[in-house]
Amino acid sequence: MSDWLKNTARQVLLMDGGMGTQLADAGMPGGDNPEQWARDHSVELLEIHERYVKAGADVILTCTFGGSPFKLAAAGLDGQTEAINWALGRVARAAHEKGIVLGDIGPCGELIEPYGNRTKSEIEQGFRRQVMGLADIVDGFIIETMSDLEEASLALKAVKKIAPDKPVLVSLTYQKDADGANFHTIMGQDPAMAAVRLDAEGADAIGTNCGTGIEDMIRIVEALAAKTSRPIFAEPNAGLPKLVGGQTVYDQTPQAMAAQVHKLVQAGARMVGGCCGTTPSHIKAIRAAIDEINSAAQ
Repeated sequence: MSDWLKNTARQVLLMDGGMGTQLADAGMPGGDNPEQWARDHSVELLEIHERYVKAGADVILTCTFGGSPFKLAAAGLDGQTEAINWALGRVARAAHEKGIVLGDIGPCGELIEPYGNRTKSEIEQGFRRQVMGLADIVDGFIIETMSDLEEASLALKAVKKIAPDKPVLVSLTYQKDADGANFHTIMGQDPAMAAVRLDAEGADAIGTNCGTGIEDMIRIVEALAAKTSRPIFAEPNAGLPKLVGGQTVYDQTPQAMAAQVHKLVQAGARMVGGCCGTTPSHIKAIRAAIDEINSAAQ
């Protein structure tokens, strides 16, 4: 385990916040491929990363969530997978030269046999290409927003194969069951199941992101922490999405979100960031909450 990840035993680290809405606010038209737009607008992307760094983020993520060849193929860019990931990784590194930069890997958008037409080998090979583009730049990788534990496992294997010296954080997205008592991915996997398997397969940290606001995520973190001794991380949304004027809105304020951070840490989280709807303002408010927690622990 790398030194920066070991340090989470002593202090809680702050991750950055949402990227998609920040790209849109910077001028990305709806329907554009985010990675392509970000590469073509590196100045705007740099400014987004820098705002999160200024807000106090210890860890920032590369703008490569959809950087697998399967996702890039929709824009005819699958042949440029390594180059696009490298370019976007360089922008993140420029914004956080001496800080922690994680290569962001999201779902590839394909279903694995027998539910879809892609073999496990094809999926893993696709992730390997993404990792190759980022490996020389980043301090580690984050596999996030996964709804299928099998796909998360294949992405983990890809990183371990190409960049065995880099720590890997793996996160699944859970939704509350109809009874309100438990949480599962859309593929039916619960946090306990994920924690046990990912721990056994060598994930360096295990977490959850998206899907819920911070209140529900506290319970998910508790479930993860009960099944693994690996560091836990959490990236909640800024509340639950609401449809306002035909647009999806996340309306939890930075102050309201930050007020719950201590409960998230008490549940077991050692790294905290934000997902959908979170902004540099949310990260700045969470920074203040984490500073209080870290000071009290000294």
